[in-house]
Amino acid sequence: MTKSIPTLSKMWLKVRNIENTLFPYLEETLGELAAKESKLIRILDFAEIERFVICAQVTNPPKYRKEIARAFVAKAVYSLQTTRDLIERLKADRTLRLICGWRYTYQIPHESTFSRVYALMAHSKVADEAHRRFIKEYLSDTLFFYNSTDSTAIDVREKPLKQEKIHKVKKKRGRKRKDDPSPVAPKEETLGIRQLSMDSTSQMMQSIPTQSNRGGKINSKGNGYYWVGGKLHLGVVDGDIPITAIYTSASVHDSTVAIPVINETSNRVDYLYDLCDKAYDSESIKTFSSKRGHVPIIDSNPRRSEEIKIAIEGQKTLHQMGFATPMGNHYNHRSSV
Repeated sequence: MTKSIPTLSKMWLKVRNIENTLFPYLEETLGELAAKESKLIRILDFAEIERFVICAQVTNPPKYRKEIARAFVAKAVYSLQTTRDLIERLKADRTLRLICGWRYTYQIPHESTFSRVYALMAHSKVADEAHRRFIKEYLSDTLFFYNSTDSTAIDVREKPLKQEKIHKVKKKRGRKRKDDPSPVAPKEETLGIRQLSMDSTSQMMQSIPTQSNRGGKINSKGNGYYWVGGKLHLGVVDGDIPITAIYTSASVHDSTVAIPVINETSNRVDYLYDLCDKAYDSESIKTFSSKRGHVPIIDSNPRRSEEIKIAIEGQKTLHQMGFATPMGNHYNHRSSV
């Protein structure tokens, strides 16, 4: 069923090579490595993020682009909240500074340079390209069981974009007269229906906003949570491995990004089941999942319409069934996301 043996052996070979060859040399040069330092070195060696950094060959070429890219990874590994915290850590920690590529503290660029380079990296999608290459090299030949799709709130320190008010045309109250000659306005196609006829993920995402704005959602405890920023929509396969990550505005509903996430994840790896909670209960999502050769397992949303309420009356949702049925058993793996 699985084709993962060549891929895993390839990854372990590289891990063993790092531990047997690179680590002894670094420890001889830098001293004993801490757990976080060893973790950062492994990630940098696997990701090779500097390969995707473009250094323009001009009269006065920009300095330290590759070093700043490594520091970008270090900022995530060390859970540093701001660029200023990163710079202070680099100045105080000699080993971290050498891993990133700076020998002396005076070589570390100013905070404004970091911010400018990070903006360029975000625009050129350096991290996404490194992630895509990693999946292609190590995971593209693996067959996974589950792809769990969900989103998480991302708080950002930006002013929310003012949303334009949509002025709806007021309809006449009451039922339409039988002899009324005015034609009935056709229902507008939903975004999910339009996405079914699209091929590329970029085409599916064209009409979905990415600017920072206000968003809100109900958490697992039933409490409302509101924030300013965006949403990160994830497609995560077995073993908690994120395959696809798409960023949108905070106000975007989860279901509108489900088809692009499933499409992109399907392009990168092979898997069997699509697992989603009741926010993704949509016929277009189920249709697209089946179209890509997967089995959609999506919890029922009883609040969608009266027809659904009648259809599921006396039945339990997947979440309530637990391990009572095979589908409920599969659905419990959704929490990996």
